[in-house]
Amino acid sequence: MKLSKILLVRKKSTYEIQALEHQESNFLSLIKQNHESIKVVLKAHEEHSSSLENIKLVLNQKNINFDLVDRSSINQNISGYDLVISVGGDGTLLDASHYIHNSIPILGVNSSISSSFGHFCLADSANFKSVLENIEDDKISPINILRLELFINGVSKTDVILNEVLIAHPNPAATSRYLISASNDFEEQRSSGVLVTTPAGSTGTYRACGGGVLPIDCNNYAYLVREPGLRPKEVWHNTGSSLDKRQKVTIISKMRQAMAYVDGPHLNYPFNLGDEIIIQPSSKPLYAFIDSKVNEQFN
Repeated sequence: MKLSKILLVRKKSTYEIQALEHQESNFLSLIKQNHESIKVVLKAHEEHSSSLENIKLVLNQKNINFDLVDRSSINQNISGYDLVISVGGDGTLLDASHYIHNSIPILGVNSSISSSFGHFCLADSANFKSVLENIEDDKISPINILRLELFINGVSKTDVILNEVLIAHPNPAATSRYLISASNDFEEQRSSGVLVTTPAGSTGTYRACGGGVLPIDCNNYAYLVREPGLRPKEVWHNTGSSLDKRQKVTIISKMRQAMAYVDGPHLNYPFNLGDEIIIQPSSKPLYAFIDSKVNEQFN
Protein backbone atom coordinates (compact mmCIF):
# COMPACT_ATOMS: atom_id res chain seq x y z
CA MET A 1 0.00 0.00 0.00
CA LYS A 2 1.51 3.31 -1.06
CA LEU A 3 1.34 5.92 1.69
CA SER A 4 1.77 9.40 0.26
CA LYS A 5 -0.29 11.36 2.78
CA ILE A 6 -1.55 10.43 6.22
CA LEU A 7 -3.89 12.14 8.65
CA LEU A 8 -2.87 11.86 12.29
CA VAL A 9 -5.81 12.30 14.66
CA ARG A 10 -4.58 12.82 18.19
CA LYS A 11 -6.33 13.07 21.50
CA LYS A 12 -5.52 15.67 24.13
CA SER A 13 -4.53 14.06 27.41
CA THR A 14 -6.46 14.79 30.59
CA TYR A 15 -3.39 16.54 31.98
CA GLU A 16 -3.07 18.70 28.89
CA ILE A 17 -6.72 19.76 28.99
CA GLN A 18 -7.20 20.33 32.72
CA ALA A 19 -3.74 21.40 33.89
CA LEU A 20 -2.16 23.14 30.90
CA GLU A 21 -5.11 24.57 28.98
CA HIS A 22 -7.77 25.29 31.62
CA GLN A 23 -5.47 25.38 34.64
CA GLU A 24 -8.33 23.98 36.67
CA SER A 25 -7.58 24.81 40.30
CA ASN A 26 -8.95 21.63 41.87
CA PHE A 27 -7.08 19.47 39.38
CA LEU A 28 -3.80 21.33 40.01
CA SER A 29 -4.34 20.98 43.74
CA LEU A 30 -4.83 17.23 43.40
CA ILE A 31 -1.64 17.04 41.33
CA LYS A 32 0.32 18.78 44.09
CA GLN A 33 -1.11 16.38 46.66
CA ASN A 34 -0.24 13.40 44.47
CA HIS A 35 -3.85 12.40 45.08
CA GLU A 36 -4.90 8.83 44.40
CA SER A 37 -7.55 9.94 41.90
CA ILE A 38 -5.04 11.44 39.46
CA LYS A 39 -1.85 9.44 40.05
CA VAL A 40 -1.83 7.92 36.57
CA VAL A 41 -2.68 11.16 34.75
CA LEU A 42 0.82 12.61 34.47
CA LYS A 43 2.31 9.26 33.45
CA ALA A 44 -0.35 8.83 30.78
CA HIS A 45 0.36 12.34 29.49
CA GLU A 46 4.08 11.64 29.24
CA GLU A 47 3.48 8.33 27.46
CA HIS A 48 1.05 9.92 25.03
CA SER A 49 3.37 12.82 24.22
CA SER A 50 6.32 10.46 23.71
CA SER A 51 4.26 8.18 21.45
CA LEU A 52 3.10 11.07 19.29
CA GLU A 53 6.65 12.34 18.84
CA ASN A 54 7.84 8.84 17.92
CA ILE A 55 5.10 8.49 15.29
CA LYS A 56 5.99 11.86 13.77
CA LEU A 57 9.68 10.87 13.75
CA VAL A 58 8.97 7.60 11.93
CA LEU A 59 6.82 9.34 9.31
CA ASN A 60 9.48 12.01 8.74
CA GLN A 61 12.19 9.37 8.40
CA LYS A 62 10.09 7.61 5.77
CA ASN A 63 9.33 10.91 3.98
CA ILE A 64 5.58 10.41 4.35
CA ASN A 65 3.60 13.63 4.37
CA PHE A 66 1.10 13.99 7.18
CA ASP A 67 -1.32 16.43 8.74
CA LEU A 68 -1.94 16.48 12.50
CA VAL A 69 -5.34 17.40 13.95
CA ASP A 70 -6.94 17.19 17.38
CA ARG A 71 -9.85 14.79 17.40
CA SER A 72 -12.12 17.48 18.83
CA SER A 73 -11.42 19.84 15.93
CA ILE A 74 -12.57 17.56 13.09
CA ASN A 75 -15.75 19.04 11.66
CA GLN A 76 -16.06 17.53 8.20
CA ASN A 77 -15.72 14.19 6.47
CA ILE A 78 -12.14 13.06 5.94
CA SER A 79 -10.89 12.76 2.36
CA GLY A 80 -7.67 13.05 0.38
CA TYR A 81 -5.59 10.73 2.57
CA ASP A 82 -4.23 7.23 2.07
CA LEU A 83 -4.52 6.35 5.75
CA VAL A 84 -5.91 7.77 8.98
CA ILE A 85 -3.90 7.06 12.13
CA SER A 86 -5.59 7.68 15.47
CA VAL A 87 -3.17 8.42 18.30
CA GLY A 88 -4.78 7.83 21.68
CA GLY A 89 -7.03 4.97 22.68
CA ASP A 90 -10.27 3.43 21.52
CA GLY A 91 -12.16 6.69 21.99
CA THR A 92 -9.86 8.51 19.59
CA LEU A 93 -10.37 5.89 16.89
CA LEU A 94 -14.10 5.96 17.57
CA ASP A 95 -14.29 9.74 17.17
CA ALA A 96 -12.22 9.70 13.98
CA SER A 97 -14.36 6.92 12.50
CA HIS A 98 -17.43 9.18 12.54
CA TYR A 99 -15.80 11.31 9.84
CA ILE A 100 -14.74 8.45 7.57
CA HIS A 101 -17.55 7.84 5.08
CA ASN A 102 -15.39 6.30 2.36
CA SER A 103 -12.83 3.53 1.94
CA ILE A 104 -9.91 5.28 3.63
CA PRO A 105 -8.52 2.76 6.15
CA ILE A 106 -7.70 3.61 9.75
CA LEU A 107 -4.95 2.39 12.08
CA GLY A 108 -5.25 2.82 15.83
CA VAL A 109 -2.14 3.50 17.91
CA ASN A 110 -2.43 3.04 21.66
CA SER A 111 -0.38 5.99 22.87
CA SER A 112 -0.51 5.20 26.59
CA ILE A 113 -0.49 1.49 27.32
CA SER A 114 -0.46 2.09 31.09
CA SER A 115 -3.85 3.81 31.02
CA SER A 116 -5.62 2.69 27.83
CA PHE A 117 -6.81 -0.78 26.88
CA GLY A 118 -6.58 -0.06 23.16
CA HIS A 119 -8.94 -2.76 21.96
CA PHE A 120 -9.08 -1.29 18.46
CA CYS A 121 -5.38 -0.41 18.39
CA LEU A 122 -3.16 -2.75 16.39
CA ALA A 123 -0.10 -0.61 17.10
CA ASP A 124 1.58 1.13 20.00
CA SER A 125 4.70 3.29 20.19
CA ALA A 126 7.01 0.28 20.36
CA ASN A 127 5.76 -1.55 17.28
CA PHE A 128 4.43 1.36 15.22
CA LYS A 129 7.26 1.36 12.68
CA SER A 130 7.01 -2.36 11.98
CA VAL A 131 3.20 -2.24 11.70
CA LEU A 132 3.44 0.68 9.29
CA GLU A 133 6.00 -1.17 7.18
CA ASN A 134 3.76 -4.24 7.09
CA ILE A 135 0.96 -2.01 5.79
CA GLU A 136 3.26 -0.55 3.13
CA ASP A 137 4.41 -4.03 2.07
CA ASP A 138 0.81 -5.36 1.97
CA LYS A 139 1.64 -7.95 4.62
CA ILE A 140 -1.47 -6.94 6.52
CA SER A 141 -4.78 -5.73 5.12
CA PRO A 142 -7.67 -3.79 6.64
CA ILE A 143 -10.78 -5.72 7.61
CA ASN A 144 -14.35 -4.59 6.97
CA ILE A 145 -16.17 -3.72 10.19
CA LEU A 146 -19.96 -3.47 10.12
CA ARG A 147 -21.42 -0.12 11.08
CA LEU A 148 -25.02 0.91 11.72
CA GLU A 149 -27.20 3.80 10.61
CA LEU A 150 -29.94 5.58 12.52
CA PHE A 151 -33.14 7.29 11.37
CA ILE A 152 -35.52 9.33 13.52
CA ASN A 153 -38.95 9.91 11.97
CA GLY A 154 -37.50 8.93 8.60
CA VAL A 155 -34.63 11.42 8.75
CA SER A 156 -31.08 10.03 8.67
CA LYS A 157 -29.09 11.16 11.71
CA THR A 158 -25.89 9.21 11.13
CA ASP A 159 -24.89 6.34 8.89
CA VAL A 160 -21.54 5.43 10.47
CA ILE A 161 -22.14 4.07 13.98
CA LEU A 162 -19.14 1.95 14.96
CA ASN A 163 -20.02 0.70 18.44
CA GLU A 164 -23.59 0.98 19.66
CA VAL A 165 -26.78 2.93 20.13
CA LEU A 166 -28.48 3.23 23.52
CA ILE A 167 -32.10 4.36 23.54
CA ALA A 168 -33.14 5.41 27.03
CA HIS A 169 -34.64 8.04 29.31
CA PRO A 170 -31.99 10.73 29.99
CA ASN A 171 -32.34 10.15 33.75
CA PRO A 172 -30.74 6.76 34.56
CA ALA A 173 -33.11 6.33 37.50
CA ALA A 174 -36.20 6.67 35.29
CA THR A 175 -38.02 3.90 33.43
CA SER A 176 -37.72 3.79 29.66
CA ARG A 177 -41.09 3.14 28.01
CA TYR A 178 -41.44 2.33 24.33
CA LEU A 179 -42.75 0.01 21.63
CA ILE A 180 -40.16 -2.20 19.97
CA SER A 181 -40.08 -4.44 16.93
CA ALA A 182 -37.10 -6.50 15.81
CA SER A 183 -37.80 -9.99 14.57
CA ASN A 184 -41.38 -9.93 15.91
CA ASP A 185 -44.40 -7.62 16.00
CA PHE A 186 -44.39 -4.40 18.03
CA GLU A 187 -44.30 -4.99 21.77
CA GLU A 188 -44.77 -2.53 24.62
CA GLN A 189 -41.95 -2.64 27.15
CA ARG A 190 -40.52 -0.99 30.26
CA SER A 191 -36.80 -1.23 30.98
CA SER A 192 -33.66 0.79 31.58
CA GLY A 193 -33.19 1.10 27.82
CA VAL A 194 -32.45 -0.74 24.60
CA LEU A 195 -28.90 -1.33 23.41
CA VAL A 196 -28.18 -2.01 19.74
CA THR A 197 -24.60 -3.08 19.07
CA THR A 198 -22.24 -3.77 16.22
CA PRO A 199 -19.67 -6.58 16.38
CA ALA A 200 -17.06 -3.98 17.34
CA GLY A 201 -19.20 -2.75 20.23
CA SER A 202 -20.26 -6.18 21.47
CA THR A 203 -17.30 -6.44 23.87
CA GLY A 204 -18.39 -3.38 25.86
CA THR A 205 -21.70 -2.52 27.51
CA TYR A 206 -23.53 -5.22 25.54
CA ARG A 207 -21.27 -7.93 26.98
CA ALA A 208 -21.51 -6.38 30.46
CA CYS A 209 -25.31 -6.60 30.22
CA GLY A 210 -25.16 -10.31 29.42
CA GLY A 211 -24.91 -10.30 25.63
CA GLY A 212 -22.59 -12.60 23.71
CA VAL A 213 -19.48 -11.29 21.99
CA LEU A 214 -19.56 -11.26 18.17
CA PRO A 215 -16.44 -11.68 15.99
CA ILE A 216 -15.30 -8.22 14.97
CA ASP A 217 -15.54 -9.06 11.26
CA CYS A 218 -19.03 -10.57 11.62
CA ASN A 219 -21.83 -9.36 9.34
CA ASN A 220 -24.49 -9.67 12.04
CA TYR A 221 -25.39 -7.18 14.74
CA ALA A 222 -27.46 -7.52 17.92
CA TYR A 223 -29.81 -5.81 20.33
CA LEU A 224 -30.55 -6.25 24.03
CA VAL A 225 -33.22 -4.89 26.38
CA ARG A 226 -31.49 -3.77 29.57
CA GLU A 227 -33.11 -4.72 32.87
CA PRO A 228 -36.54 -5.59 31.44
CA GLY A 229 -39.37 -4.74 33.85
CA LEU A 230 -41.70 -7.65 33.26
CA ARG A 231 -44.75 -7.94 35.44
CA PRO A 232 -45.93 -11.29 36.85
CA LYS A 233 -46.97 -13.70 34.08
CA GLU A 234 -45.92 -11.20 31.41
CA VAL A 235 -43.95 -12.55 28.44
CA TRP A 236 -41.91 -10.48 25.99
CA HIS A 237 -40.52 -11.70 22.69
CA ASN A 238 -38.29 -8.77 21.70
CA THR A 239 -35.74 -8.80 24.51
CA GLY A 240 -32.65 -9.40 22.44
CA SER A 241 -31.05 -11.46 19.70
CA SER A 242 -28.54 -11.46 16.90
CA LEU A 243 -29.84 -9.95 13.66
CA ASP A 244 -28.66 -10.26 10.08
CA LYS A 245 -28.09 -7.39 7.65
CA ARG A 246 -31.63 -7.66 6.26
CA GLN A 247 -33.26 -6.95 9.63
CA LYS A 248 -33.84 -3.68 11.43
CA VAL A 249 -34.77 -2.55 14.93
CA THR A 250 -37.70 -0.14 15.20
CA ILE A 251 -38.57 1.68 18.43
CA ILE A 252 -41.41 4.13 19.10
CA SER A 253 -41.06 6.37 22.13
CA LYS A 254 -43.69 6.43 24.88
CA MET A 255 -41.60 8.91 26.88
CA ARG A 256 -42.02 12.66 27.00
CA GLN A 257 -38.25 12.88 26.98
CA ALA A 258 -35.77 10.29 25.78
CA MET A 259 -32.43 10.16 24.00
CA ALA A 260 -30.57 8.04 21.48
CA TYR A 261 -26.92 7.91 22.56
CA VAL A 262 -24.55 7.02 19.73
CA ASP A 263 -21.10 5.57 20.46
CA GLY A 264 -21.00 6.99 23.97
CA PRO A 265 -22.28 10.13 25.68
CA HIS A 266 -21.12 12.87 23.31
CA LEU A 267 -23.25 12.18 20.22
CA ASN A 268 -26.94 12.05 21.08
CA TYR A 269 -30.34 12.82 19.60
CA PRO A 270 -33.68 13.65 21.25
CA PHE A 271 -36.24 10.85 20.95
CA ASN A 272 -39.49 12.10 22.38
CA LEU A 273 -43.12 10.98 22.66
CA GLY A 274 -44.36 9.42 19.41
CA ASP A 275 -40.98 9.57 17.66
CA GLU A 276 -39.85 6.52 15.72
CA ILE A 277 -36.27 5.28 15.54
CA ILE A 278 -35.02 2.79 12.97
CA ILE A 279 -31.58 1.24 13.34
CA GLN A 280 -30.16 -0.96 10.62
CA PRO A 281 -26.81 -1.95 9.09
CA SER A 282 -25.01 0.79 7.18
CA SER A 283 -23.78 0.39 3.62
CA LYS A 284 -20.52 2.05 4.72
CA PRO A 285 -18.30 -0.34 6.67
CA LEU A 286 -15.16 0.90 8.39
CA TYR A 287 -11.93 -0.37 6.87
CA ALA A 288 -9.53 -0.79 9.77
CA PHE A 289 -6.20 -2.42 10.47
CA ILE A 290 -7.36 -4.55 13.38
CA ASP A 291 -6.64 -8.13 14.38
CA SER A 292 -9.63 -10.15 13.14
CA LYS A 293 -9.44 -12.31 16.27
CA VAL A 294 -9.29 -9.42 18.73
CA ASN A 295 -12.77 -10.09 20.19
CA GLU A 296 -11.95 -13.70 21.02
CA GLN A 297 -10.13 -12.72 24.22
CA PHE A 298 -13.53 -11.85 25.75
CA ASN A 299 -15.04 -15.31 25.21
